[in-house]
Amino acid sequence: MVFEILKATFLGSLPVMIFTFLILQWSIRSGRLQAFDGDATLRQQYKDQIKAQKAETKAQKAEIKEAKKKAKAEARKASRENKVLREVVSPAENNPLFSKKRGGDMMHNKIMSFGGGFYGTMAVLTYILIELIEIWQFLGKIFGPGSLFDNIGINMLVAFIINSVMNFVSAMLWFKTLGDYLPVGNGWIWLGAAYLGYITALKLVTHHGNDIWEKIHSFLPTPNS
Repeated sequence: MVFEILKATFLGSLPVMIFTFLILQWSIRSGRLQAFDGDATLRQQYKDQIKAQKAETKAQKAEIKEAKKKAKAEARKASRENKVLREVVSPAENNPLFSKKRGGDMMHNKIMSFGGGFYGTMAVLTYILIELIEIWQFLGKIFGPGSLFDNIGINMLVAFIINSVMNFVSAMLWFKTLGDYLPVGNGWIWLGAAYLGYITALKLVTHHGNDIWEKIHSFLPTPNS
């Protein structure tokens, strides 16, 4: 039991705490989140953002649909007047692919896609773990014995893409999936350790987030150095 608790602490609680702290503090400093005083406040922010994101997506779809109708009408008018319609700009084109609105903080948006909170954080952490293992295995097949490109094929690339999609599903079921990648003995102990790490990170962000963040930055090289 003691050994299982130690394993869950070092392989479960600590990674969750570090990952959660970095993502939350990063999101606050980048303006993606407002400072919060607990898990309930944080989850409410996630809910509000998800709701706003859905409303924005719905509005964008309506605008694009209206733009397409307008484009067809203009195209018919141009055809009747024997003119060539050179370009019709849709609202989506006014929003660059890598703009802050669409790109933003990738990890923050990914956590929101899983619903936010403890569940979303664990799902993203699981997804990253699976993806890293899959990439490592993929590279191992490519650079395996023999010629450098002997192991590369369409089937392997297709399988890699399919696995990436399936990994999203596995991440949704992180409470079952993690046992396939970590030496989980007692699932309840590991779940408790992970939640403890998550709550600890929330407390650190709430009370000492800025101080810890500044100390982390002090150890990093400056751009001009």
